[in-house]
Amino acid sequence: MTDAPGTGTWEILRQVVIGARDLDKTGRQLREALNLAPGFADPLLEDIGLADETLAVGPQAFLEIVAPLDETVSLARWIRKGGGEGGYALSIQVSNIAPYLERAAAVGVRTVADLEAYGHRIVQLHPGDLGLLVELDEIPDADEWFWDETEKEVSVDPWVDDILGVDVSSPDPAKTATLWAEVFGKKPDSTQSLSIRLGSRVVSFVPGERSMLSAIDLAASSGAPAIEPGPSLGGVEFRIHPH
Repeated sequence: MTDAPGTGTWEILRQVVIGARDLDKTGRQLREALNLAPGFADPLLEDIGLADETLAVGPQAFLEIVAPLDETVSLARWIRKGGGEGGYALSIQVSNIAPYLERAAAVGVRTVADLEAYGHRIVQLHPGDLGLLVELDEIPDADEWFWDETEKEVSVDPWVDDILGVDVSSPDPAKTATLWAEVFGKKPDSTQSLSIRLGSRVVSFVPGERSMLSAIDLAASSGAPAIEPGPSLGGVEFRIHPH
């Protein structure tokens, strides 16, 4: 059971998305680096010009690689504009999407999509405002997620079993952190770095020339070999933390 939600509105960072030029290459590198089983595809993405592979990381979190099927889609433009691959998006489960949209509108964060997928409302917030594409997925049951019934392979010996948090880089991390805090109704924690907590996972805001998801913190599985330093794949640093 997810430990984040209680009463009222809540949110859980569920899925981390890497934008890649070559899906097969990046997916293979990621599986080999973390000893994960092959992932599965989201059948809805082909209709919007994307190929993808989603990898389970433990029972409640996912790493997804997306790649453009042609050079006209927004992901291809994002890769060209940024000068390469990188952390592209986050999928965040929320109990009730309305308060987030109200707060986003109040601080000028734009919406780029508002639609239904697999019986649930999803809204995507503008990457130009939040540093990367942020998808809010309204699924009121904290123990439910899109891929629960999806047939998927499971590694018998994965080297990681959870996502602990991510870094979002931008030229002005304080501004980005403030916008995120407003949208999610939180106060940034600045004791060590600018960050907010989404359920049990942490989003930290760090300086960088390019606005994107720049690093992912992962929990090492019990008995996993030490991976020092962690791999850097698709323009994203993977940091492995022991139990």
